[in-house]
Amino acid sequence: MAQDIFSGNYVSAFISDDVDNATINGTAFTQVAELANFPEIGVDRNIIEAINMGASSNRKLVGRATLPDIPLIINYIPQDTTHEKMKHLATTGKKFQLKLVYWVDETKTFGLAQVYNVYVANMSITGGTDAVVQLSFTLACDKLIVSGIVDTTGITTLSDEVPEYTPIVIPEAAK
Repeated sequence: MAQDIFSGNYVSAFISDDVDNATINGTAFTQVAELANFPEIGVDRNIIEAINMGASSNRKLVGRATLPDIPLIINYIPQDTTHEKMKHLATTGKKFQLKLVYWVDETKTFGLAQVYNVYVANMSITGGTDAVVQLSFTLACDKLIVSGIVDTTGITTLSDEVPEYTPIVIPEAAK
């Protein structure tokens, strides 16, 4: 696989009730159909400003990290099992796992993945005369479980082609 940038066209979301799963390849994940947005993930850090009256400027220190909420929008298909499950999770407040895979291309054989334990913090239904009906969710992250590379090609190592993308899974507890 050549080293290159890639577009955000190819993203998949999966959900699972198994909040004890610790791998990207958990067997209980079900794909969410009709994903309508590019779910933004990241890390927020608090910045501590250290005031020093004897210096010409203040210093800044990095504080604790938090995982920001993840927006997830789907084109609603009534009676789709994953869509109905997401609505149910919103009403019950039950924790579940979300796996996001950002695929490198349309073959969906190689991608970057992250698995989170999340809750539905907010759900809304939108639509209109000239718009598709959508379910919009705000997912509150409880914990990043694992992040790594998804490689469905069967290649056990990519170190010869792409050294910085050697398949690796880093459990959050080890960080």
